[in-house]
Amino acid sequence: MEAILHKDGPAMVLAGPGSGKTFVIVQRLKSLIEGCSVDPSSILVITFTKAAAIEMQQRFLKITDSSYPEVCFGTFHSVFYHIVRSSTPTRKLKIINEKDKYRIIKDIVLGIAAKSNSSDKQEFTDAIDQAGDIISEISRVKNTGESLDSNHDNIPLSRFFEKIYKEYNQMLRELDLIDFDDMLIICYEELLSKKNLLDTWSERFKYVLIDEYQDINSIQYKVVSLLCKTNNLFVVGDDDQSIYGFRGSDPGIMQSFSEDYKEYEPKVINLNVNYRCGKDILDAALETIKENKCRLQKDLEADVSNGRGRVYARKYVNKDQQNKAIASFLKNDPDKIEKIAFIFRTNSEAMALASVLRSEGISTNLDSYVKSFTDSPAVKLCENYLRFIYDGKKRELFLKIMNNPCRYISRSALESEVVTEAMLRKYYSGNADKIREIDKLFRQLNMISHMRPALSVRFLRKEIGIDKLFPGEMKALDELSDLSKRMQDNMQLLKEIDRVRDSSFTMESKSRNKTKGKCVKLLTMHGSKGLEFDIVWLPGLNEGIIPSRSAVTSAQIEEERRMLYVGMTRAKSALIMSYITGNEENPMLPTRFIRPIRHLWEDNYSSSPSKPSSGSSISSSNSTSSR
Repeated sequence: MEAILHKDGPAMVLAGPGSGKTFVIVQRLKSLIEGCSVDPSSILVITFTKAAAIEMQQRFLKITDSSYPEVCFGTFHSVFYHIVRSSTPTRKLKIINEKDKYRIIKDIVLGIAAKSNSSDKQEFTDAIDQAGDIISEISRVKNTGESLDSNHDNIPLSRFFEKIYKEYNQMLRELDLIDFDDMLIICYEELLSKKNLLDTWSERFKYVLIDEYQDINSIQYKVVSLLCKTNNLFVVGDDDQSIYGFRGSDPGIMQSFSEDYKEYEPKVINLNVNYRCGKDILDAALETIKENKCRLQKDLEADVSNGRGRVYARKYVNKDQQNKAIASFLKNDPDKIEKIAFIFRTNSEAMALASVLRSEGISTNLDSYVKSFTDSPAVKLCENYLRFIYDGKKRELFLKIMNNPCRYISRSALESEVVTEAMLRKYYSGNADKIREIDKLFRQLNMISHMRPALSVRFLRKEIGIDKLFPGEMKALDELSDLSKRMQDNMQLLKEIDRVRDSSFTMESKSRNKTKGKCVKLLTMHGSKGLEFDIVWLPGLNEGIIPSRSAVTSAQIEEERRMLYVGMTRAKSALIMSYITGNEENPMLPTRFIRPIRHLWEDNYSSSPSKPSSGSSISSSNSTSSR
């Protein structure tokens, strides 16, 4: 009640997972208006996502019978956008979309590669495939104000980062575009330089509430500090759930709240009862997160109505064994399909399990995406190029590629069932332009035949021009690129495409029949935030996956541990945690993060966590009730 009834002055609510923070926020809004006679139009509620803002607004309107629509709910970006627009109403603010961001970064990388003297062009190809990491780093630098001279070793082409950063921003200016990070910077600069603008907005909002405060970055913090002149700042969050460092989020800002507002005697209120997790699940999660050094101390406990819950420790020799155990678990108890979620560190792990489960007739929330990947006309064209090269240079396959993109090659030039360069040169004898076109095509096909799968797909997309032919198929082509990286050669890639396509079609009715419309949820740790499930399985808890190999600094390692904590605290009644041991020739290490709870594996297997499991672990791990 202390948080709900708080009126004036700064206050920070430490809200652990499942502690009912949204309830507290909407009830406090009601208390301010109906209990303290605060003008509803003077209240600003800021969230980090549009969905969260809408949900919170709807819950508030429901408990107040829609009596106070004047309360302002919005995201940081939407609020800042309105401030900037009010400053200069005639100013046009065009926000670049994510697709065009990727396009600009790829063009910049290609330009650097063309001018580079490096003999290893693969790093530039890899950088293009990881353009998202470069975009995230640009965003992080803008949001934190970090110097371009700082260490950026966690991204590809780090030595060129300053050049990429400057060329990216120059391109935005030339196109008269800004990104969302620019919006924050522009808003801050406008408020600093225009006193009337600052006075207008700071006088309008007397009470500011911020949800998920652990995710705030420095530029957002600066703007809020300018706006909230009354210091009636009410923030809610959990620094143990701060997992967006790649966007510039800094849990240190939340951790410094009491110090920053000490002259106003800020209140720190703990919501220390978890209404979600069983006691054993919460205890294991708390033991894990306590290893972090930079965190606010909390005394979180499970409500007695949650029950004890159970934590099941599992280990498998390889991914195939783990996948078989997962499939068997789901088949043996179909009723659990709607109750369970599998949560991964990366999206590629989730997609890999989706493919496996689909082949077993088990539906997942990712099935439509898996199917659309192989159905994409762009993917089929890439496939046809590879099949022509590796499947006997058949006429039927050449017909599918010869004018994609258009080369104006005539069907009548194909005089036999096997197409050769000599045949086409003979047909177009005397046509120098056409012969040059044919020579170029077969030179490209020959180059592809000597490339690794990832580079082959990259070459088809960029040099042949399939990306330009199918601008609306980027997701499917990106999935093909991801798949190609896991293949040893192009023949294996073609077989894998066949396998995925077969499972997509032949297992569709089987999947529907077995699961009766139900599907398993496959999520990333980032994507699971704010959700809860009866049962959660966290597979593949190995070093190099979590923490990621790119996590080097202590701050990055602690964020990775927070991701595991988020995943663990999604579970209500059962939490299954598993890792891969590898074999004697290629041993794999469990994540260091399970060290505080390694007794769970020792009790289960009577051996250390890093010792490979016996073959019996499959059968003994099919059900959470097996131990």
